[in-house]
Amino acid sequence: MVTKSGGRLISSIEQFDQEVLKDKDDGSENLPVLVLFSAPWCGPCRLTNPVVKEIMKQYQNKIEVVEISTDDLPEVASDAGVLSIPTIQLYYEGKVMDTIVGCVAKNVLARSVDKVLEDLGLLEETV
Repeated sequence: MVTKSGGRLISSIEQFDQEVLKDKDDGSENLPVLVLFSAPWCGPCRLTNPVVKEIMKQYQNKIEVVEISTDDLPEVASDAGVLSIPTIQLYYEGKVMDTIVGCVAKNVLARSVDKVLEDLGLLEETV
């Protein structure tokens, strides 16, 4: 299911483990995963959705985007160290590469994604 942020909804612990924490065994490229922890009642989360959607379009084929409702999967949020929402975490091969807590501007989130891609050697230089 696609969420308002544009990402796929993670609806189980197993799905989180498979899509975010585990390396892909199917031969496809491992991409960084942007995980938005939010809840339907959270005002700042609703403000974050369009920012995440824009980032998803900007970094198409460079990152994957998923969303987790902390109401539905509180244990996943707790295990990830999420104390408040919205929280955005960038994962690569099961490791947290960066965390942003609270409402965030597009340029701040883009810098975070760029830094992760650069650290992984995946950022293509634009001339």
